[in-house]
Amino acid sequence: MPSQEQFDYIIVGGGLSGCVVAARLHQAHPSLSIALIEAGPDESHNPAVLSPVLYPTLHGTPLQYSYQSTPQPQIENRQIPNWGGRLLSGSSAVNYGAWTRGHAADFDNWAQEVGDSRWSYNGLLPYFKSSEHWHDDKGDASQHGFSGPIHTSSGGRDYPLREPIKEALLSTGLKVNSDMNSGDPNGVARLVENWHKASRQHAAICYELKGIHVMTNSVVQRIIFNDKTATGVELIDGQHLRASKEIIISCGALRTPQLLMLSGIGPKSELAKHSITQIVDLPVGQHLHDHGSIQMVWKLKNPEKGYAFGSYAFNKPEYGTGNPMDWFGTAAAPDEDLHKAARADGTTFRPGPRSDYEVTIMYAITMGAPVEMAPMDGTHITTGVLCMSSTSRGTVTLASDKVTDNSIVDPRYFTTEHDRTVLRAGMRRALQAMESPALKDYIQGETPSLGMPPITSTSSDAELDKRINAMSWSWFHAAGTASMGKVVDSECRVYGVESLRVVDTSIMPLSVTAHLQAPMYAIAELAADLIAQRAG
Repeated sequence: MPSQEQFDYIIVGGGLSGCVVAARLHQAHPSLSIALIEAGPDESHNPAVLSPVLYPTLHGTPLQYSYQSTPQPQIENRQIPNWGGRLLSGSSAVNYGAWTRGHAADFDNWAQEVGDSRWSYNGLLPYFKSSEHWHDDKGDASQHGFSGPIHTSSGGRDYPLREPIKEALLSTGLKVNSDMNSGDPNGVARLVENWHKASRQHAAICYELKGIHVMTNSVVQRIIFNDKTATGVELIDGQHLRASKEIIISCGALRTPQLLMLSGIGPKSELAKHSITQIVDLPVGQHLHDHGSIQMVWKLKNPEKGYAFGSYAFNKPEYGTGNPMDWFGTAAAPDEDLHKAARADGTTFRPGPRSDYEVTIMYAITMGAPVEMAPMDGTHITTGVLCMSSTSRGTVTLASDKVTDNSIVDPRYFTTEHDRTVLRAGMRRALQAMESPALKDYIQGETPSLGMPPITSTSSDAELDKRINAMSWSWFHAAGTASMGKVVDSECRVYGVESLRVVDTSIMPLSVTAHLQAPMYAIAELAADLIAQRAG
């Protein structure tokens, strides 16, 4: 007989969401016994995890899940990588550290879609604030928290291209935005990160896990049910853990659907392929969305002046305290273009306040850039353009009946005209900025990859689409595979069964125009509150 251990709550997945839910639930009810189970190790104090300079070295290591998408016929049959943290704290321990909330309209649309105002921007605002220790003590107290566990930071590095880049972005028609984390990110805004005093602020060190039974290097292979009530979990070593109250799955958008399907929750046709007995028929693994992106590399004039990472003159100590960039440029795509895209997609465009894309300019070569054409030697910088309001939807399906095998990920990037229209609009704005007089003394020109011709702000849609097809990439913001309103209700409870919830990016029913960690801290804080209210 397998060994058994009893807890009140079992949380499967010790990433960002799992750490937040465990910590807040224990804080609300200290007498509860809570198990937090993580497949990877505890590397909370690993220098590569904590360092703003060393974290890119984690790509391709055992501390990250590494997925390859199925070949994507719409973008030249390329397979696109997707990474996620495989360690305590999850992706909050390996990401780039950007701290952006997104547009209030995203959350208001979410709340309207699921019929629950708690998921609106104002409903989530107390939880945004409770997760945050805002860096500016003169910041708007109606929007920001000043005593939460996650310290933010902004500025203080005085990069030589800071003002020219700002002027270039403003020359495209954007306005200065003094606070992109106040419900409207549009405009040119200072980068905000959760690097603090040159150290990563990740979930397991910022949220108190003392009093939680934390199990690392422990892989759950299925949820155990008694009829349709979740009662425990089975690990790959055969050990059984029992939960007297609830089980919460927080494995992320690419692994949560796998665990649900392996446990009998998912589409009948998909489970039947692997002889898995179905418990409830739900669209698990459907509605996958991500922020498709593209990067363009620019050759610098006079790189010996130390404009970019890799140059011997790019050497101020403060440059090692965060990402080598200064600004976000965020905007909505033109209404008339999105009307046309909606007609092509057979959908309806509803105009209104929103964000559609983001432009970043990094003083380095970034992951996904055509590195074979631009060495990391300080001679180039990178513009990134993200499609933030994605309507393309993909799938996560099972490769086998083994939890240790990666699932099949088919993101279907840029299969809607909406997404192509948005990315083209963002590309044109980025190109306009790089072509502007503000940068004429700094930028020699684009360095395209793969033998492709350079593009300009006046390039045709077909020319931009050719670049998208050849060079687009993921920004590693997978979400939606256990969507609220389809797989879980507005309290994160899985439909059709008892005592089982999902809390991670899987539940996002639509694309949020943000780098996902700041929204996920708020979402997990709200979910923990909902669970705690019923825990007594």
